[in-house]
Amino acid sequence: MDINFTDLEKLIKLAERSDIHSLKVTDGDARINIICQSNGSGSDHQTANHTSHSSGQHLETRDDVNVGANSTDETPPAEDQNNQSNQVSAPMLGTFYRRSEPSADEFVSVGDQVEAGQTLCIIEAMKMMHEVKADVACTIKEALVDEGDVVEYGQPLFVIEPQ
Repeated sequence: MDINFTDLEKLIKLAERSDIHSLKVTDGDARINIICQSNGSGSDHQTANHTSHSSGQHLETRDDVNVGANSTDETPPAEDQNNQSNQVSAPMLGTFYRRSEPSADEFVSVGDQVEAGQTLCIIEAMKMMHEVKADVACTIKEALVDEGDVVEYGQPLFVIEPQ
């Protein structure tokens, strides 16, 4: 099995940032299980089990990864909280699109005033399209991601000025 470590790292980060207990990914005969559990010392501890069945061979590895302090127990500084309230972040890992189809107009452009609930962009994950909508009425100050870029969970997409 050829392990794409970049994709594996993204899966571990996704599990780390999400409120999930386990993540299982299957691609043909290849299977990856990521099991998240607390080690009781205030930090998250993840165990990744990789199992592959290919050409009659059996490969199993077990890697323990300490991913650091539990982010839900930490309060970001007031400056970070202010910056986060002026950003729209990706709700998931996926591919960023500014329009519904290649020939369509962009959902929003820099300088546009948008209403709460208005679609700002689409993120595609596993052939499913997820609309990212404005939580509040605002003005788009800056677009931080280009069409077709892969975005991470929590990555800032737009800088906004709430109205």
